[in-house]
Amino acid sequence: MSSVLTNNSHKLRKAKHPLFAFCLSLLVLACALLLLWLGQLAKRAVQDKVIVREVAIVALPPPPPPAVSQASSSKSLPSLVVQGAGVAIQAVDIMVKSSLELISPNEPTVKMNMPTLQSMSINTEAFSLDNLDDVPTLLTRVKAPIPKKLSRELTSQGIKKFIIKLDIFINEAGRVSLLNIVQNPYVEMNPQIKDIVKNTRFSPPQKGGEAVRTRFIWPIEFTP
Repeated sequence: MSSVLTNNSHKLRKAKHPLFAFCLSLLVLACALLLLWLGQLAKRAVQDKVIVREVAIVALPPPPPPAVSQASSSKSLPSLVVQGAGVAIQAVDIMVKSSLELISPNEPTVKMNMPTLQSMSINTEAFSLDNLDDVPTLLTRVKAPIPKKLSRELTSQGIKKFIIKLDIFINEAGRVSLLNIVQNPYVEMNPQIKDIVKNTRFSPPQKGGEAVRTRFIWPIEFTP
């Protein structure tokens, strides 16, 4: 009878051991889940809070300037005397010793030949044509082509001729000098006028058989 009880007690112990282990593992698992849940809950509950506070900045006054120490100069400055005419500064004599000897160079002798200038002014004192023995004869041919542009304009306007009057001076050799343009309706002819005066020669004007100078108005007719 006692052996039977002993066997039953052994069986009960064997049957309770897996159940106890299972319950213990469930308990450990439940505790672990509880701790995990508590950790998540604490993490959600604890949040970083940023507190913004108003900070008033007060500007500090600037530091005082450093003290300037005025060192007394060992050298005495030139005395200044105030007078009615202004400020007078006492003169200080400075002695400079130098071993250099300055030798003045010899002045070169340059011979200069002054050019002889001829006066460009024209003595316009001359006889008129009425006082001459005869009217001077034109020795050269007047060649002064009209500019093409001006010639086309005159032709289109129906102008067949125009006259230019020159105040000229003829010397004893028959050379011509232009004194004034009395009449020139077209400024385009100014270069032609210069060429005419430059290339024109007259026979020497004469009075009493001697060559003299004359001045008169010379009309020149142009046809386009």
